[in-house]
Amino acid sequence: MSMELGLMKTLLNQEFYTNNKVFARQGVFRSKETKSIKRILDDAMFKYKEDLGTDDLEALFFTANPVLTSAQKDVYRSIFQKIGVQQPLSKEVAHDVLTQLNREASADELADLSFKISNGEITSLHPVREFIDQHADNFTPSLRVDFEPIDIEHLLTQNDLEFKWGINIPTLAQMIPGVNAGQLIVAAARPNTGKTSSHASLCAGPGGFIEQGARVMVLANEERATRVASRYLTACCGMSLQEIRNNKEQAEKRIALLKDNLFISDATGWDMDRLEGAVKAYQPDILIADMADKFLPGGTFTAGHEQLKATYIRLRIVGKEYNTAIFAMSQLSAEAEGKVNASMSMLEGSKTGKASEADLLICITNNPTFDGQEEEDWTRHWCIVKNKLTGRHGKVTTVLNPLTARYEA
Repeated sequence: MSMELGLMKTLLNQEFYTNNKVFARQGVFRSKETKSIKRILDDAMFKYKEDLGTDDLEALFFTANPVLTSAQKDVYRSIFQKIGVQQPLSKEVAHDVLTQLNREASADELADLSFKISNGEITSLHPVREFIDQHADNFTPSLRVDFEPIDIEHLLTQNDLEFKWGINIPTLAQMIPGVNAGQLIVAAARPNTGKTSSHASLCAGPGGFIEQGARVMVLANEERATRVASRYLTACCGMSLQEIRNNKEQAEKRIALLKDNLFISDATGWDMDRLEGAVKAYQPDILIADMADKFLPGGTFTAGHEQLKATYIRLRIVGKEYNTAIFAMSQLSAEAEGKVNASMSMLEGSKTGKASEADLLICITNNPTFDGQEEEDWTRHWCIVKNKLTGRHGKVTTVLNPLTARYEA
């Protein structure tokens, strides 16, 4: 602990603290006592922005921790006494100490990750990759920042790419021209509203993503993959299944693009690790995760909404890492039943966790039904409740053709 106490004494100097606070993070201090003291030091330096004495730090610490037991107070008084008699380290020695403490902290973090991997608590190497990205070769926190070039041609090109894959429903395209790699689109609806048909229409309908050249992967863990594939077949052909049976030759010509650019798999029981593995292996331009909520993220959670948030955080990371636009299909809660206008608070299981990760959040609703209603109302409303792509919000009304799984303006 002597290295830590010498460093703590040196950090009381405001100039040294400011120049080294990134490297002298709380995590490099090994004992829970020194971590607690460092937390108070961080707060004090942020507030006062001046040199502190050991007595100052001790007074601030005990003021912030009024419920310590007598035994705990004795332990901390002993530590402050040791800090008080320490001489501040020279800058060179302090930097060597920081390097060593960061090395030891990194070893502890890697050992903890290894243990969690071996006992199954962590089921992918993603946390290890994150650790490597966040640290320099000398084990200190990485200070590398990738800045965006301020170049007209580059920025105009990137802006054009924001809508690489165009939306093929004209009224919806007025609000959302298209989507691009790395974006997370959350689409939610009540059961039997037409969620599967929505992505079948966007991907396989006339002028859809597949016709534009996108490779589309659909991972289905709610409906059987064959049923989902049938929706894509009818959306592509613009015919019902019965019409396709009667016009197989014509249908075969129309689905040529599907065979090369559409990949549908039953993903029942899959977790996020297997989903990421599939994206890595097949490199789709667009991934449809239907239902996204059922892809478990791994780890232990005390509440369901925390688990859902972790799933959507991971989906966003996968999209960015593999340059894939991800459509995460989800449910609306019973609160949305019979309502035309929906809001993000109606998302099933998570009021904010899903929405906070989404670049675009669309809720698909239908008109209320009435007793004695003879004909099915296939009107569907696309409520755009979050839109970081264009900033436009509102409601777009369409009609779903249940025989072809196509949405029309």
